[in-house]
Amino acid sequence: MKSIIVFYDDKNSLYKDEKSFDGKSAVELSALWAEKTGADKIVTLSDLNSVTELLEKMTEEAKKNQADYVIFSYNDCPLLNLELTNRLIDFHTKYFSEYTFADGYSKGLSPEIIHTGTLSILCELSKTTQSTEGQKSVSRECIYNLLKTDINSFEVETVLADEDYRLLRFNFNCQTKADYLSSLNLYKKIQEASLSSLESSCEEINTLAVKTPEVLKTVPCYYNIQIADKCTGKCIYCPYPAFYKNKNGKEVFNASSVMSYDNACSLIEKIEKFSAQAVICLSLWGEAFENPNVFKIIEKIISYKGLSVFIETDGLLINDSICEKLKEITDKKYEHNNGWPQVMVAVSMDAFTDATYKKIRGNEKSLNDAVLVVEKLNRILPGNVYPQFVRMNENEEELEGFFRYWKEKSNASGGEFIIQKYDDFAKLLPSEKPADLSPIERNVCWHLRRDMNILTNGDVVLCREYVLDNVIGNVFKDDLETIWKQMDKALISQLEGNIDKKCGDCDEYYTFNF
Repeated sequence: MKSIIVFYDDKNSLYKDEKSFDGKSAVELSALWAEKTGADKIVTLSDLNSVTELLEKMTEEAKKNQADYVIFSYNDCPLLNLELTNRLIDFHTKYFSEYTFADGYSKGLSPEIIHTGTLSILCELSKTTQSTEGQKSVSRECIYNLLKTDINSFEVETVLADEDYRLLRFNFNCQTKADYLSSLNLYKKIQEASLSSLESSCEEINTLAVKTPEVLKTVPCYYNIQIADKCTGKCIYCPYPAFYKNKNGKEVFNASSVMSYDNACSLIEKIEKFSAQAVICLSLWGEAFENPNVFKIIEKIISYKGLSVFIETDGLLINDSICEKLKEITDKKYEHNNGWPQVMVAVSMDAFTDATYKKIRGNEKSLNDAVLVVEKLNRILPGNVYPQFVRMNENEEELEGFFRYWKEKSNASGGEFIIQKYDDFAKLLPSEKPADLSPIERNVCWHLRRDMNILTNGDVVLCREYVLDNVIGNVFKDDLETIWKQMDKALISQLEGNIDKKCGDCDEYYTFNF
């Protein structure tokens, strides 16, 4: 049977041409993989505006070359594996599959295989009944996302991994700095083990990845930054007010310290240089809108195309004036390429009735006031405003009502919302979890791998669970990379199965921020 390989060349893949892999780039290594597959032709596509356009081009190339099927991948994947690819091809041809993929393996190790006739069908679907999917931008999951809208109509085959590695969320490509470094460090580890990234089994490669700290942890992808000390101090599930009073001798609602604009700018510049692409949350503790320079700080962040802003707020300070200032910033349309919206806002509600809202949030305003805040923000940031519900014993009976109301597209958030698990801060607070969501086997903590938590004065705490304690550096005095490496010891300890008491009492290790 004849086949062609279609590569997609993503112009936003920042590190695909770096010759770091023994003098070769990801593009060159993917080309080497393509040559060894025995495909009849290799085609590279780029600068396509939609999924429909991608499918049209792929169908055209397949028919022009009289190919029975297409092997599809991005060309920035330096670890595409020939052994797994051959297994996919065997399955595809043996079982007369229309679509074949590897399930349970880390992303970037294998291609997708699509029958030429199926491409034509998908192309037509993308223009008609599934035009919403067809109009979306090309992405790494776009073909599967379209196919699964009517998956029972297609003959789909999968090559299953012996162990499910998807939980580790590896992306072995060169699109972001984090994924590029993870791919590069795994490539080096494969060489040290005298294996072949191309021809060794994916099981061996994934096993190496799981055990290598430099693959698991590269650069921070999520910076949780406090820019104002002050907040209402009344939320019943937050330990910050008590810690603040113990440390500073006054209540948080009397606090006045903020991160200065100059310090914030300096930090944001360091973040962009170190991580290149990241989400910056302005809400570690305190209320971000208590900082008089919050809008300038937001604009500084989104002026970098690789950075996004996420804000958690109680919404009490948000009025028409604040909404107008946010609109002025977002209307400037800065260039953006990190895969997340430029500005996202979560409005804490934690209830479906006014009585429960006031009991949990301690607010003088009503739940309806918070709903109106969501509505105002969503006019400016459509689809990027989230009513937020922290699930706990106190409000468990209202979870279903909250879910049913906010999932409706006609409501103020357009169907967007966030439901969070309760955090007792490693048994610092009473246990109020209505359900245990932790996995059967403990994974290495996501927050040690991806997060940096920064206080108003620049101090970095090892983890959010320490609240204001266990400082490992200061971003205004120390290099970010130096501080980041201070977390390696805790990560390696967990890899070796040694969990200290604080981490052992914590069940946030499996939660994931961006």
